[in-house]
Amino acid sequence: MTTEPHHPMPQAQLRPFATEPGRWQRELQRIQGRTAAATLHAGLDHDRAESRHGWEELTRVDECTDWGWLRWQAPLSEDVPAVLRQITVLSPTPSRTARLAGRWLSRRPPLRIYFDARYRFWVTGTTVLAALVSLVLVGAAMSNGLPADVGLPLMLLIPALADHLPGRLDARARPHAQIVQDETGLRQMQPFIARHQTLQAADDHETPELALAVELGHHLLWDIAGLLTQPATVPVRERLLACEDLFTQLACQAVETRAAKQERERLITRTGADPDRGTAAPHERPVEATPEIEPLPDALIQEATQVLHQAAAAYRAAIDHLQQMDRPAPSPRPTAARDSEHGCPTAPCVHPPGGGAGQ
Repeated sequence: MTTEPHHPMPQAQLRPFATEPGRWQRELQRIQGRTAAATLHAGLDHDRAESRHGWEELTRVDECTDWGWLRWQAPLSEDVPAVLRQITVLSPTPSRTARLAGRWLSRRPPLRIYFDARYRFWVTGTTVLAALVSLVLVGAAMSNGLPADVGLPLMLLIPALADHLPGRLDARARPHAQIVQDETGLRQMQPFIARHQTLQAADDHETPELALAVELGHHLLWDIAGLLTQPATVPVRERLLACEDLFTQLACQAVETRAAKQERERLITRTGADPDRGTAAPHERPVEATPEIEPLPDALIQEATQVLHQAAAAYRAAIDHLQQMDRPAPSPRPTAARDSEHGCPTAPCVHPPGGGAGQ
C-alpha cells in the first residue's frame, strides 16, 4: 500500500527550533542576559542546590507548536546540547476551553522573592501584588464605612487565595493536556514527534488528504502521550509499537504524496497544460476526525494512508500524461506515394499520434 519516500525520515533526536534557523541562538543570548542580571542583582549562584529552582526558571525555553509545546532546559554555553524536560500534547478537540487550558499551563511561574541568603523563606510576586491590591481596595472600602471586622479578614484572605487559586486552575486545565516529563517517556516520545514534524512539513495547506493526515497525527500524539503516562506493561508496549508502525506509514506516504504533487506542478508550469481541466476532483475527503477524545482506531489511520497512496498515484498518472504531452511529435511522412510503397494506408489517421481521444 505504501512506498518508500523520496526523502529520508528525520532522526528521532529532536533539536530545539529545528524549523526556525537562528531562533535557538537568539534564545541563548536572551537567557545569558537574564542569568547575568540575576547573578548581579539577586545574588543567585547556579552552583548552589538551594537556588536550583530559580536557575531552572531562568533557563527554561518553551517551543510552542500547533499540537502543544516542547520545554527545553537551555545550557549556559552554546557548545552544550539543550536538555528536553517536558513534552505536552494539547487536546485535539478544537475548543475554546482547550486553548485557554494550553495558555494557562504554558505560563511562566511567578517570580519568587527570597527573605534569607539560604533561600529557605520566600513568597511569590503574585502574593505580594495581591496583598498590595487588597490593602488599597479594602483600605478604601473601610474608609467609606466597611466594618473593620469584615475588612481585616478580607485583607488577609485575598493574598491567601492568590496562592491557592493557581493550583485549582492547574487541576481544571490538566485534563486538556497530556504531559510527559519522565526520562523514559521523553525518550520514547521523540520518534513520534519527529514523524509528526514530517507530516507538518509535507502539508501544503491546500491538499485535503495532507491536512487530514496532520489532524490524525495530532490525535495519535494525544493517544501516545496518554499511553506513556500509564504504567509500563506489555499491552502498552505492544500498542506503542503498533502506533509507531502506523505513524511511520502515514508520514512516508505524506512525503510521497507531496513530492508527487510538486513534480506535477513543476511539469504544469513548464508545459502550460492542466490535466485536471474538465474533470472532477479525484478524491474527496473520505473521513473526518473524531470530535470526541477517544483512542484513534487503527482502521482510520490505515484509511488515511490509503487515501494518500491513491492521491500520490493520481499525481503520478498526471505526471506521466504531462510528460507524454511534452514529448516532440514524430516527423510527418514525406509523401503519400512513399507510404503506398511500404504498404501503409494513404488516408489520414483518425486519432492523433501519441494519444487517444479524451486526453
